[in-house]
Amino acid sequence: MAATAASNAGSSSPRTSFVADSLVLPTRNGSLFASAFALVYAHTFVSFSVALLYAHPLAAAVLVHVGVLARENDIYDFYPAESDEEIRGHAKKLLLLYLAYLASQLATRVAVALAASATCAGDRRPRSLTELVAAGRTRATLATAALVAVLQFASSAAVLAACLASWCWWKRGAAARSDTAAAVASFVSGYVLFLLLLVLLSHIFLAAVFQVAIAASAADEGYGEGGTRAALRRAWRLMAARAMRKEAAVMVLVASLLPVAIYPAYAFAVYCLQSGVFGVFHGYLLPSAGVQLYSTVAAAVFYHRCTEHHYYESVMPLAMKQAR
Repeated sequence: MAATAASNAGSSSPRTSFVADSLVLPTRNGSLFASAFALVYAHTFVSFSVALLYAHPLAAAVLVHVGVLARENDIYDFYPAESDEEIRGHAKKLLLLYLAYLASQLATRVAVALAASATCAGDRRPRSLTELVAAGRTRATLATAALVAVLQFASSAAVLAACLASWCWWKRGAAARSDTAAAVASFVSGYVLFLLLLVLLSHIFLAAVFQVAIAASAADEGYGEGGTRAALRRAWRLMAARAMRKEAAVMVLVASLLPVAIYPAYAFAVYCLQSGVFGVFHGYLLPSAGVQLYSTVAAAVFYHRCTEHHYYESVMPLAMKQAR
């Protein structure tokens, strides 16, 4: 009976196991994940504070300037006009803030992925992130995170460009004076909206691939030469494999769509802080940090579960198969 249970457990699908296992994994090394959660919480606190104090006013100034240029509403005439040079300065500051946020987010994700991978491998020696980092084995994961940062920035830029193109063609169609020009603008606007949908879906899918790539690099530490590219290839093949489409869909839900679910709490927290209600601040930070921690742990558990099933044989490089 025990052998049958073990066989059933060994043959269970990653789709039905990694989601629940991700909740249990932090209990196997409580002190390590306590420090990981503290790091994620501190990162969320700093990011939220910077966004509220600096990013939001800068973004509001840029949007007001865009509204003035578009002449969408007379309400913009009540705002003080700013020069194009000042707006470009605001845009540059926003870009620097986003790059700093992206770098800190990925560094935090690397730390959590290393902790999750070490725990999945059965290593309970590191009791804190400091011990884990002191043990080394972080170079390949940081290199993967750096490449992921470039790709994630490019993906976000593509989404922003698609949004701007869609808005521009919509405005052109609304301002068209002839039926022919309006029909052409409407057709192009619909085509651009379709491209925007494709880009947005690709961005959501790639966000999950990037999570798995960092987990793969943390687990294998960039096996062999070109380990950073190999980790990305393994993550892509796992997520795109037809045999794992259901598991990949669950991973997209956990890694990409679950964090979006807390955005209403973010908007509510911003509203309360602007209204002078500060008690709700931690009411947003706690679930946000928990979701970030869980999505990263889930990516690591997803990758480790795939290595225990036959799906992994189709994505493992030949050099790794020979070494194992």
